[in-house]
Amino acid sequence: MKLVIPKSLYPFIGVLILLILVELLTPTPIDWTPNFNSHDKRPYGSFLMMDLVETEFFPGQDIEIRTLPVFNYPDNEDSLSLKNYIYITNHLEMKKWDVSRLINLVEKGNQIFIAASSISKDLQDTLNLKIDNNITFENLSQKTKEQHFTNPNITNNKTYKYEKAFDSNSIIKFNKDSLTVLGVDENNMVQLIQKKIGKGNITISCQPLAFTNYNILSGNNSEYVTGVFNYLPNLPIIWDEYYKPITLFISSSPLSYLMTKPPLRLAYYLLLFCLLFLLIFQGKRQQQIIPEIKPLRNSSLDFIQTLGRLYYTRKNHKDIAEKKFKYFKEFIRSKYHTNFKEDNFNELSKRSGIALKTLKILFNQAKLIEKQDTLLQEDLEDFHSKIEYIYNNCK
Repeated sequence: MKLVIPKSLYPFIGVLILLILVELLTPTPIDWTPNFNSHDKRPYGSFLMMDLVETEFFPGQDIEIRTLPVFNYPDNEDSLSLKNYIYITNHLEMKKWDVSRLINLVEKGNQIFIAASSISKDLQDTLNLKIDNNITFENLSQKTKEQHFTNPNITNNKTYKYEKAFDSNSIIKFNKDSLTVLGVDENNMVQLIQKKIGKGNITISCQPLAFTNYNILSGNNSEYVTGVFNYLPNLPIIWDEYYKPITLFISSSPLSYLMTKPPLRLAYYLLLFCLLFLLIFQGKRQQQIIPEIKPLRNSSLDFIQTLGRLYYTRKNHKDIAEKKFKYFKEFIRSKYHTNFKEDNFNELSKRSGIALKTLKILFNQAKLIEKQDTLLQEDLEDFHSKIEYIYNNCK
């Protein structure tokens, strides 16, 4: 079957092909969404951070990824071996019971590391500190941020610069006697602290973006991350994936998710192509049913049968014989271009191949029938047989 695409589909097909080509050839834009996930290689993911934890900072130690709130940690967590708990997110939202369980873990001797732009009020009240945004008119146009350690023995007190990926936050309203300041920014605002609680410590940074892929690869900022984790002992790691901002950025549209994954996006376009071709082929194969038009009925046979019944009922054999002879003469005239007359029998016999005697007998019988008033059926049959003989044997 020859494929014929309707002209009305040409614009649609052209626009679809153009959109697909643009989508395939256009470079994928960089996603700057802060997510802090350990498996994410985007700029604000923590793939490199997890790699450093596994290979550089705590080699040989077990690493467990938790997707539960602190309150739902195993009941025997306190009696197991000590661990480092790492929380890196933009906002650490813990309920009162979560905070109580977290403090209990620290008091037992575990180490807690928190990198967050803000923390929940219950956690701030418990730690007696506050993380706040210190944006002023002077630093609204700030394009870079600097950090350095207050301990000169760490990385020779170098300065670490952050372009684009930083927060204008600081740790404020705290009791200097209850904690240790580990790092400040270029304005001497506190960025990194450590607070001892019971047998353990809580280390807090208000710059979570410093621990993402983008900043770890920028300049010498990986040394800053190394310096921060030098404050944690070499213990097994509990890496948190529950308090991440994932849910804040999940689109409600399944199509939006498909468009973010190149393989799924390509499969989606392939599906559109298949549906288009299916529409075209199925449209040709399943056209509207054409009604059957019956041919005109040949009524000649019915007419002949009707006439036959009419003559058979009336028994007018003479009329039938006269009509048959009339049709015979018309046959002779149209076929041999001569009339059926006695003076033409010699020429007609030569043309038709019928014996002259036969022609004369038929002629004489026809004249005899014409003079009679009635005709018997036997005479009609005899007359009919002579005419049929000429029909069948003439050339």
